[in-house]
Amino acid sequence: MAPGSNGGCRLGVSYGPESDLYSFPPPHPFRNSRTELFKESLANLLAQRSGSGSLTIVKPKPAEMDDLLLFHEPEYIELVKESSRVGEGLLDYGDTPAFKGVYEASLLTVGNSLNGLRLVLTGDFDHFFNPVGGLHHARSDRAGGFCVFNDAAIAVRKAITDSGLNKVAYVDIDAHHGDGVFYAFESEPRVIIGDIHEDGRYLYPGTGSELETGQGPARGTKLNIPLPPGAGDTEFFGAMDRVMEFIRGFRPEFIFLQCGADGLEGDPITHLRYSPKAHAYAAKKLHSLAHELCSGRLLAMGGGGYDPRNVSAAWSAVIRELIGASD
Repeated sequence: MAPGSNGGCRLGVSYGPESDLYSFPPPHPFRNSRTELFKESLANLLAQRSGSGSLTIVKPKPAEMDDLLLFHEPEYIELVKESSRVGEGLLDYGDTPAFKGVYEASLLTVGNSLNGLRLVLTGDFDHFFNPVGGLHHARSDRAGGFCVFNDAAIAVRKAITDSGLNKVAYVDIDAHHGDGVFYAFESEPRVIIGDIHEDGRYLYPGTGSELETGQGPARGTKLNIPLPPGAGDTEFFGAMDRVMEFIRGFRPEFIFLQCGADGLEGDPITHLRYSPKAHAYAAKKLHSLAHELCSGRLLAMGGGGYDPRNVSAAWSAVIRELIGASD
């Protein structure tokens, strides 16, 4: 797929009032207040867009039960439904509490990523961004790290089982290791993973050692790059260059980007010190690679980020890079 006819790229972004529903009660850090400034920036980008690319808002769309079953156990799905009805209880070991409507809100996080995957594969868009997605900690049978259903893992599974793709790349730049995705595909050679994160010795979930490179037939298809607390743009640029070289060698047909904003300096629960240039750099590099190898096909998902200014700056940078002309 070539860039849009005007020389730029067609980017779809899933956003609407429904996007605010995935929000845990105060004082939980994962609340919809973290995206308030991003919503303003998105509106400004829509008003100001001109030149090479196009930006289109796509109405949020919930997932179906069959979508959840691509990854999650039926018993866990039922637990979420009942906890959502009652509005209390824990869905993991303490970080992810239930609230009334959490099931319906979580269906949107999954549905938006799957809809983005579909719209890119059908050619409606060159790229797609689901800001309230990238919930990469949920496991098949439990929540984890504020993540109820793992939209990223479900979208990757959908891509390699139902979409005719033989090899995909998943790049995760959230400050936290994407354990729910990594271990789901640890033995799957069709899923190439590059994950840059704060060293698990200092941050949840405590995984993502550089020694973890895949299992069995997938050994050597995964790259973990843990960075020390205090690492900034220079360290990130070097790590991203390694990820690019690694992924290019496998020639994937589709690229997934989890672009959590919690690695930026000032995030209240992490210790990295990126600037928004890190997200711009990652998006620019992967955008170029998507056009080089994947006919432009790229799905970005938001992930973490608990300082509203950082969330707005990081995700706006990703959007600007993805609507620019390909390199």
